[in-house]
Amino acid sequence: MAVREQPRRKPGRVPELKAELYGNIATLDSIVQKFEEGDLSPTLYKRQFRSIVRDTLMARQLLESEGASWDGFLKEERIAEHFPVAVDKLQIVERAPQGERSVVLTAQASAKMAAKAADIVSDLITLIDIAKLGDVSRVNLIVPLLDDAVVLLTKYPNFPPEYWILVALKEWRDQLQQRKPEDALTPDEAKQLEFQAVRWLNDFKRRLREMAVER
Repeated sequence: MAVREQPRRKPGRVPELKAELYGNIATLDSIVQKFEEGDLSPTLYKRQFRSIVRDTLMARQLLESEGASWDGFLKEERIAEHFPVAVDKLQIVERAPQGERSVVLTAQASAKMAAKAADIVSDLITLIDIAKLGDVSRVNLIVPLLDDAVVLLTKYPNFPPEYWILVALKEWRDQLQQRKPEDALTPDEAKQLEFQAVRWLNDFKRRLREMAVER
């Protein structure tokens, strides 16, 4: 009797995903430092930051779906030691109550919705970072970020038009649109925008947690 050949199991993706995550985190660390040092334009920073954060969150989701531990990966590769700046940014993106998974990844079951949430979070973090840089906080850099955040939030499910963050984003955008594109925010305006953007970020992530619990 012929012996039936057993189907070969596909090799796990864990090593590949860990390599991707390591590369993404290293790149994120580099672009944040370059931006803070003035070696990267705000426009390029926004685009690269959003792309890398999205890719990192998706890779993490896949890693955990393979049964591997995100925290174990961070510890094993000594990520916080090698890339402290990137780890700080990722913690801001993902921060959730202790013991819970990433607030962005648990917001919705689909990868598509998680990516949209990551884009909104990335926009708000970029606003915070630009507001911290004084002279860089120009109208022509801030208004497009506000526009983008408004569009993304408007299209995100369960966020009504009267949601206070949407209202506040539009108010800031409408006020700044009346000024010259090359105008910079005053120090007081920059501090206020940073403060407000932190509030927007925290409230958006709180709403994501509530939506995840309701599912």
